[in-house]
Amino acid sequence: MTSAALGPADPGTSRAGTVRLAVGIAVPLLIISLSYGLWWISDQLLYIGPLDRAAFGWAVVIPVWAGAPVAAAFAWRRLTRRDLWVAAVAFGLVVSVVSSVLIWQSVAFPDCANPVRSAAEWIVPALLLGLTIGGGLAASGLLGTAIVRSGHPWRAVAIGAGTEFGMVFLALLVFVIVSTGAGFGSTGGNCGLPN
Repeated sequence: MTSAALGPADPGTSRAGTVRLAVGIAVPLLIISLSYGLWWISDQLLYIGPLDRAAFGWAVVIPVWAGAPVAAAFAWRRLTRRDLWVAAVAFGLVVSVVSSVLIWQSVAFPDCANPVRSAAEWIVPALLLGLTIGGGLAASGLLGTAIVRSGHPWRAVAIGAGTEFGMVFLALLVFVIVSTGAGFGSTGGNCGLPN
């Protein structure tokens, strides 16, 4: 038996907590990955059935994306306070980093002869947008967890998904602000006028 200062006396309890934490991080990340995979497929095919890629994105991809914080809420409901914050920060950080890199790659190297910004000048805007995306998902998941823990699972589904839909529009707003150069030395897209 170990002392309370060193850790729990029952290694099974610690192992179960570690498994719950790992599941709490993995489940929402898998849903985000599924959403990204569906978007990528629709982007490659251009049409899926009667839906073009934009309609498919709004009808399928965004609702799957909004399901990630709902799944997080249910996966996080039995975590300790410390593990809840670890899961939320890990989830939000992974999504922020991956989003920032993907956003940066998509805007830093435009297909034009006279780009307005260099690739390095897109780093801060991409980071801001990535942090908005990852932080929004983590915040929606934490809100949903609080509601699930209060005994209202259906409210958690509605509010968690609804909050994330709002976060999608916030991310779009941030994208518009950073891509138009507010505070970043540009007044338009990334392609300037030809010489």
